[in-house]
Amino acid sequence: MAMHGIITLALPFHIFLKTSLTLLCLLSSIAQAAPSLVIILDDIGNNYALGKRAIELPGSLTLAFLPHTPFAASLAEQASKQPTNHQKGIMLHAPMANETGAKLGPGAMTEEMDKETLQATLEDNLNSIPHVRGVNNHMGSLLTQQQHSMTWVMDVIEKRGLYFVDSLTNPASVAAETAEKTGVPSAERDVFLDNERELGSLVKQFQQALDVARKQGHVILIGHPYPETLDFLEAVLPTLEEKENIELLTADDFLARKMWLQGAQPTQVSRLQLQLLP
Repeated sequence: MAMHGIITLALPFHIFLKTSLTLLCLLSSIAQAAPSLVIILDDIGNNYALGKRAIELPGSLTLAFLPHTPFAASLAEQASKQPTNHQKGIMLHAPMANETGAKLGPGAMTEEMDKETLQATLEDNLNSIPHVRGVNNHMGSLLTQQQHSMTWVMDVIEKRGLYFVDSLTNPASVAAETAEKTGVPSAERDVFLDNERELGSLVKQFQQALDVARKQGHVILIGHPYPETLDFLEAVLPTLEEKENIELLTADDFLARKMWLQGAQPTQVSRLQLQLLP
């Protein structure tokens, strides 16, 4: 089926109609878009109270859940029920081998795993997070350099119709490049918010993110559910879009827009867009 040059998947009409209307809204927003800010909060799942605060932050943010942690599944369920103006994207924060040998916790994906073991581990991790729409790496400074491992990872992500955000814990990472080759919608982290948690550092890093957004049209900012970070975001987010003329987007929405702007294959866009439907 074709509609004004957009090839769609073979879908029941009511789903096709809903998808088409969503796409039209997306295209309309592109035409008048302010610079985009994508905030991803990693390491959700071990602390219920801090995870709950992250879910309740105002605006559209993305939460990256550690697999098989005590509160990941219940918090992801709550995150999926946020209203449209405070929607929360849901990602798997996939534990990947690092160069320092730091412990990865449950669901660890390591460099010595063969294809079958690595992919089975990733599948199990994905199955542990309800409503998951994408993946980013927890640590991963070692594994993201391994071309074969990243190919196996992206094969699973592509088959599920998900996206990948490279946390870029190592500048030698091949993850985003491999995602592109595999046909996985992808992006890379631009700024870390809270490597240092003092207020002055948070302000500096956040301003750096805004500057990057204005320069390149978007920015991906990664932080964590530290009390200091949550305090800061609770203070700045309510007036951010109006005050700074910045648009808060989930990673889902940002990548759907990016794919349109880059002229991605229509079936790819439709597949990702279906993930955005309630």
